[in-house]
Amino acid sequence: MNGHLCDDIKSRIAKDVLVRLNAFLLSYFGWMFFSILYIYIGRWSVDVTEQFIKLPFNSRDFILTLLNTTKSIPPVYHLLNAVYYIGFAGSIAFMVLYVLIYLKDFQTSDELLARYFIAYATAGAIYLTFHIYAPHYVYNVPGYDTDNLFTRQEFVLPSLHNTFAAIHIITIWKYRKRLGGKVLLTINTLIPFATVLLIHHWIYDVLAGFLLAWAISSLTDGWMAKIPRTLYQLEIRSLSAVTLLNFLLAALLLLFSLEPQKWILLFRALLNQP
Repeated sequence: MNGHLCDDIKSRIAKDVLVRLNAFLLSYFGWMFFSILYIYIGRWSVDVTEQFIKLPFNSRDFILTLLNTTKSIPPVYHLLNAVYYIGFAGSIAFMVLYVLIYLKDFQTSDELLARYFIAYATAGAIYLTFHIYAPHYVYNVPGYDTDNLFTRQEFVLPSLHNTFAAIHIITIWKYRKRLGGKVLLTINTLIPFATVLLIHHWIYDVLAGFLLAWAISSLTDGWMAKIPRTLYQLEIRSLSAVTLLNFLLAALLLLFSLEPQKWILLFRALLNQP
């Protein structure tokens, strides 16, 4: 009897993890889909870059001074570069793995999931209304990838990099004394410096991201997901198969986002083969 009860509890916990894990993956896929769709629906967004760059700390001289100063200290430059490219998808993955997979803290996982959804929705609505281009794009600074479908140059204010970094800091703060918590706090604390000093974002993008993160985190404090009972009737194998498929899709999207032109050329070559 006790053995069956333990098996039921383990099965339920496993399903709780898998259902939430797929929800995180689907939220990420949704944002990727929006990024592609923005090519068409973003044409009605108002470009306010010209007015925006008149604000303090937005001049070309100031922006290039930030970048050149950072490059003059190679260890700092390389560290911030690594942090930036870990930044968005990487920081999300680390958070989910730590909070959901390792700690199995469903309360915190649900809060985090709600915060992601609201952040995506709010930022998307803002970008559809108006947009500002990234500083390296505005000032034609060489060495930046401006053709990435998933990292659009218009997705600047608020900065989702920094919104998510602040959300992660707020969410993981209660685990600050643990090693995993310290590592995540360090990475997410460095993200704002990486985005500004490497001129991927303006200072105002970071401030707007912090404000959005604080508002969303306050709104979702204590939130718990209501998982339909029908999902618990599914076999672990079925949920595991769906999860594996979503992971493979996420990996493909990540690879495509890193080298989109190479993948496009490869697909064209395959299509043109006899």
